Order: sequence, then structure tokens, then C-alpha cells
Amino acid sequence: MTPTYVRKRKRPQGSGVWSAYLLETDAFGNWFYTPARSLFRSNDGEYCELAQLGPGGPGEHCVQLAPHDGWWFAYFRYSGFLHVDVSTPPALVGDEWTFVDLELDPFRRPDGTVGTEDWDELAQAHAGGLISDAERAAAEHAARTLENAFAQDTEPFGTAGWDRLAAAVALGLPPLTNLADRPLA
Repeated sequence: MTPTYVRKRKRPQGSGVWSAYLLETDAFGNWFYTPARSLFRSNDGEYCELAQLGPGGPGEHCVQLAPHDGWWFAYFRYSGFLHVDVSTPPALVGDEWTFVDLELDPFRRPDGTVGTEDWDELAQAHAGGLISDAERAAAEHAARTLENAFAQDTEPFGTAGWDRLAAAVALGLPPLTNLADRPLA
């Protein structure tokens, strides 16, 4: 299985890139898998492990979903934590899947707690002209819709993502650590 790349962009500048195995494409979107101990590189050249359990790592197994037309990018983490970057719709640009982070981060913790972080960051980015009125409205709508879907276990946030994560871990694929050919920005 050949890895692909995912790039998360921040405005006005900044990005991070990591590798992932494309598992499949279905009605929900494109499913990716990044094994535990895989690396993430920021645009300043610093490395850390993707899906860290805490500051300094280690990283955990993570299945990601880029929806066909949604304003988000989801992470199903081995610890049971579901996290979403509300973003511009993910798109394949060249050989990288890319999206622009719109600050909001809906989540569902393993104990079932649902919420969204970083409303203040969205407001600041909007006030600073980094996020347009249309993007702000789309981000707010996406966060509320995702919170509801998490609370209701609406697929793909019911069992679909977790089933793909279990199946991906069982493949025994090696961590992805080579990002040398990826540009920093």
C-alpha cells in the first residue's frame, strides 16, 4: 500500500504535513490511516508524532476521513477520541490532500462528552480578515452539525470510523516517517 500525503494549512501562514495510507473511498469520503509513531512536520521543519496522546508524544493509530463535500476533516484516534478540524472542503491538490483549518474543533471524548473548541480563535481570525463571512458561516454550521451527529452517533461517527480503525490496525502497516521530499509550506 503506497502512502499519500495530507497537508493542513493555517492562515495567514503555516502548515503541517503527514503521510497516510488511503484505505478506501466510499459514500462518506476518503478514508486514510496513519499508524502509531508516524511523523507530522510543521512548516518550520519541526517534527512530532501525529495524534499524540499528550505533549511530547507518543502518537497513536489514527484513521482520518476527508468527506466528499463537507467543511471538515475528521480524526478517529485509537484512544477513542474523535476530533474534527472544521476546514475548507478537503481536496487533492497535486499529490497532497489539503485543507485550510477554519479554527473550530468539534470533538467527542471517550466518555461521550461532545463539544467544540476554539470559538474565540474563529472570531479573531474573522475579525482579522483571515476567514471570510461565508467561511465563518460554513464553519459555525459545520461545528453545530458535527456536534449533533456525534451526540446521535450518526454515521460515519457511529461505528463506521471505529470499525475502519480496528481493521487498519490489524493490517500491521509500518509507521510513516519519511517526509523528506515534502515542501515545508
